[in-house]
Amino acid sequence: MIYLAVQLNYVTGHDAEGAEYERMVLSYWREHGGEVIAAFRPVAWADGTRAADEVQLLRIPSREQLDAYLADERRVALAPVRERSIARTDLVMSEALVER
Repeated sequence: MIYLAVQLNYVTGHDAEGAEYERMVLSYWREHGGEVIAAFRPVAWADGTRAADEVQLLRIPSREQLDAYLADERRVALAPVRERSIARTDLVMSEALVER
């Protein structure tokens, strides 16, 4: 199993377009066997800034399925939308959960 923590920052003024892009590509994610564990908008810190505009916790059974999702033609075709609406993506990937 592969686990992903995705932190997204939208281009200022393109929040709605970025959120719509993510809605679309996460439907493809699910088609490739992926699961959205959670997706949320972080609350603002005391100074009014946020760590990200959206955070996603995802998992997918295999690297092959992840690679197939990344190469999905529908997702690739949306690259221009992504480029104009997503300013930054931080990604953390793991193949194991930590027991606590």
